[in-house]
Amino acid sequence: MRRIAKQTHRALFLALQADAKEFPGGIRSIAESMGMNGTNLANGLNPDHDALPPSFGVVLEVIMLAQAKRAVFYLTQMVGQVPMDFEVLEPRSPAEAIALFLSLVEKVSAVLGHGSHAAKDGHFDAEERKALEPMLFALMQACGILLQAIKR
Repeated sequence: MRRIAKQTHRALFLALQADAKEFPGGIRSIAESMGMNGTNLANGLNPDHDALPPSFGVVLEVIMLAQAKRAVFYLTQMVGQVPMDFEVLEPRSPAEAIALFLSLVEKVSAVLGHGSHAAKDGHFDAEERKALEPMLFALMQACGILLQAIKR
């Protein structure tokens, strides 16, 4: 019965398996560091194998050891969220967080406003992408910092 979870959440188990395989030494190395049998862990992560899935604790350990970003992406999608790569968000006062956010919104608006005539067809040229991409990542990070400040 519990084997159905591996098929129902196949994308998650494929992501876990792929992330674990990319770990130096692969699944066997992860299993050794966890004090587990490598074959048992490999079979548990394989959605096409009849072995039962690993426990939640083992899955968490695999995610942490392998820095399993693909698996985390699928987990967050299951609850309607999307993860983003950030360095640790620096806690800021609400006033600092708002100032950072507004300054970045202003910069992004200026770039979009300048390029809006060229981008009306929905395509951004290399120069526009080069200008926008780092600003949008910075804006997303500023959103995270602002949310963090609001929730304190």
